[in-house]
Amino acid sequence: MKLEKWLIALAASLGFAGAADAQTIGIGTSQTGSLNHSVGSALGKVISDETGIQVRVVPYGGGQQFLPLIHAKDLEMAVPAATDALFAYQGKGQYEGKPNTGLRAIGAVFPFVIGWYVRKDAPYKMLADLKGKKIAAGFTTNTAQRQVYLSSLAAEGVSESDFEGVQVPHVVRGADDFAQGRIEASLFAIGAGKIAEVNAKIGGLRFLNAPAGPEAVARLKKVVPTAYIDIQQPAPHLAGIIGPTRMIFEDYLVVTGVQLSDDAAYKVAKILYEQQDKLAGIAKTWSGYRKEGLSRDRGVPFHPGAIKLYREKGIWPAKSS
Repeated sequence: MKLEKWLIALAASLGFAGAADAQTIGIGTSQTGSLNHSVGSALGKVISDETGIQVRVVPYGGGQQFLPLIHAKDLEMAVPAATDALFAYQGKGQYEGKPNTGLRAIGAVFPFVIGWYVRKDAPYKMLADLKGKKIAAGFTTNTAQRQVYLSSLAAEGVSESDFEGVQVPHVVRGADDFAQGRIEASLFAIGAGKIAEVNAKIGGLRFLNAPAGPEAVARLKKVVPTAYIDIQQPAPHLAGIIGPTRMIFEDYLVVTGVQLSDDAAYKVAKILYEQQDKLAGIAKTWSGYRKEGLSRDRGVPFHPGAIKLYREKGIWPAKSS
């Protein structure tokens, strides 16, 4: 009888171990073709390769879809814009009255760099030069994209009514409309595969300069508090950046929910700290962060598992924001 009970207990423990080994987590991203999708896919692959945790990368319309799912414990992870995650956590902006307090940060990583682009030979230098022209507008299915869209207008000192806006749900549709000649400008993050595709298709595109000066930055931050304007230097993999260009910068934040175990969060934070080269080998954008800055406070509380790793590495709390 004792042997029978022991065998049952052993079988149960082996079954539990097998379930743990087969753990699956979901990473929510923006649309296929977006920079966010390539970033999330790279993270998912390295997590699977390094930890044995199985990862599903699931494209959604944007943060307004996948961040509440993390809070509701129906999804485990995402890499949203820092302001989008902050607004979701606080219940502000398009999350007004619906705080997603179950969100937790794992690491503040690289900025995504975004701006308006036109055909390479177009006469426009800044967005204001396109007043009265057809440009992409709305970006209503992706909260982060819409926030950057509105903040770019604010920084420029223009409004939606200054243009003949053609409504698009997200930046990928805007790129398609641009490539087909339906609009003269749209918005996208640099380094995305879709931008490289459109650049090759039309014979060259060019990103416009964002406005300069403290007043422009102040207007920008009223809409996207964690964003800033800086100079982006050209690089071979950055289609459309043909010279030093003023762009809008906004941090990505790796986020999870309270439901993720401390051990899993620790492992993901360890990947961010120790496997940056592997991440960047899949998606070049991952090369753009400093390991010491992973613990920067962006307003969303850190997961205890991530805090444990950063304490071990001597970067908790962060020395600067």
